[in-house]
Amino acid sequence: MLLNKTLTINYLTDILATEQLDVIKNKINTFKENIQDQKKNKNGFLNVLESDDKIDVNDEYLENELQQILETKTIDRTKYYIQRLLKSLSLEKTNDINDLNLHRWKEYTDIITDSLWLLDKRDSSGVHNAGYWGNFIPQIPNQMLRRYTKKGDWVLDTFLGSGTTLIECRRLGRNGIGIELQQN
Repeated sequence: MLLNKTLTINYLTDILATEQLDVIKNKINTFKENIQDQKKNKNGFLNVLESDDKIDVNDEYLENELQQILETKTIDRTKYYIQRLLKSLSLEKTNDINDLNLHRWKEYTDIITDSLWLLDKRDSSGVHNAGYWGNFIPQIPNQMLRRYTKKGDWVLDTFLGSGTTLIECRRLGRNGIGIELQQN
């Protein structure tokens, strides 16, 4: 979903000045209704021109964050969640290791935080083949590359095999080089 950044940030910032919990929740509900239906978009949150500063945000992520705000019981917790949402929409925080925006960590539903060795089936969306002995499923290098490299980084695969890691490098915008002793 694309949101008009200026209108969205200003609207959410103005809500923080409110001291009545029911008023805050009504305003959050209004925001939610505005972004869910183009016809109800009275405040123009979804009106984005090419020249506008915009926010590209995952629909489900934003919906969940707004729902969490609506389910709060205290003014302090409500404002905390609004401030966190504002930060996630206005600031990007990355680190030296990867390209993940740490302010929007909930948006990365495809990054596995449990053991990578417990995946139940092989990703078959790419050009991978499972014909090489010792070949592992593509999700393992995909997850590792996303967690520990940035786009444009170089990756050395010292056990190239059938090239699973290098295929994932290409898919994710990383540079890769590999070494293999066995002839294919």
